Amino acid sequence: MSETIQLLLLLLAWLAIAAGCHFSIRNYYLAAFLAACAMVVAQQAAGYLQTGGIDPLWPLSSLIGFLLAGIVALIVGLPFRIIRVLQRDTPGPDD
Repeated sequence: MSETIQLLLLLLAWLAIAAGCHFSIRNYYLAAFLAACAMVVAQQAAGYLQTGGIDPLWPLSSLIGFLLAGIVALIVGLPFRIIRVLQRDTPGPDD
């Protein structure tokens, strides 16, 4: 599989994980943190499946992956946060 396709699949997996976390967890920062952690686990698992062994530099790749995945998770979560803030500020039928 080409490197471009691998990167595209990694990005799609990150987007799906981030969207799922933000959809199911209402707290924006907690959802982003848990999404970044899940993305690192998925990245390490994919690397293990591809190479058949643990990456010798897994602490460094996990840290860099966490930072990049955290940025992706924060960006993906923005629409969820905006919608929730607008729903909270909108008066309901009982008001």
